[in-house]
Amino acid sequence: MQTWTTDHLAEKDKFSYWRDVLCQAYVALDPRTADDHNFGGRVSAHLLSTINVTTIASSRQEIYRGAAEIRKMPVEVYFLNLQVRGQCRMNQGGRSVLLQPGEFSLVDSTQPYLNDYCSDDWEQYSFRIPHHLLRPLLQDPEQKTAQRVHDDGGLGTIAIDFLKSIAQRASVFPEAAAAKLGESLIDLVALSLGGTAAAQESGQQNVKRNFCVTLAKHIELNAADATLSPAKVAQHFHISPRYLHKILEEGGRSFGRILLESRLEHCAKDLRQSGATGSISQIAYRWGFNDLSHFSRTFRARFGHSPREFRLCAIG
Repeated sequence: MQTWTTDHLAEKDKFSYWRDVLCQAYVALDPRTADDHNFGGRVSAHLLSTINVTTIASSRQEIYRGAAEIRKMPVEVYFLNLQVRGQCRMNQGGRSVLLQPGEFSLVDSTQPYLNDYCSDDWEQYSFRIPHHLLRPLLQDPEQKTAQRVHDDGGLGTIAIDFLKSIAQRASVFPEAAAAKLGESLIDLVALSLGGTAAAQESGQQNVKRNFCVTLAKHIELNAADATLSPAKVAQHFHISPRYLHKILEEGGRSFGRILLESRLEHCAKDLRQSGATGSISQIAYRWGFNDLSHFSRTFRARFGHSPREFRLCAIG
């Protein structure tokens, strides 16, 4: 991992340093700010096969790439920017999109663009993807920049979850897995933006595999909901319960098992904490159990102790 930060610099030197950082970490760019003496920023970068993954955060600024910057560094890449915190307005080809946290969009380095980071404190995950890998998979690629992809319960959700996972764990992926992860990333991005028939064919398995992960994550996050059911989750993702079960089954998982294991883990965590409030029954109800005998039986099968014994040993 390579990291750049303005923290150690004198106020008068920060923005000029930042200009150099952007050129090293991305391409030739023209950043502008209204207050260069109170500016702060940081970038960390990881190489994932042929895709560069960065996390960038700074004070409010505008970043231009115009004809002069393109001539200076004529690199043919896309930048996929996924907003983590704050807002960014991305402008290219006469199109403009305001990104909120959890949304992403593309810009093309071969054409002029402007990214207006209009928040005083913002953060993005940015992925530098070579043209030759993504462009052939996009239908009408000239129209795909400055287009918003959001959490839509479908392909957008799958792609966003996968991108977040890659950005947050980029430093720990083994080199042998990086190329495969890069291919999956490109397939999912192409499909979420409107991929060609070839992209749809090659990305089908990636979509199913990552959709399984997204479904499991949603079930785990909503484990406390005592009314959570396959039908309720399927409705959230705009699919049928039958398709939900099919996707999970192909991933070697089941709705019931994911939900039960998640609820048991949450209960165990509460029971381990000596300061946790509530009786055993209150903890069970808190995490979606409505049958105490079923809870006690499954808890013992999972952890080898009854809930009461588990709590006593943990506090012990």
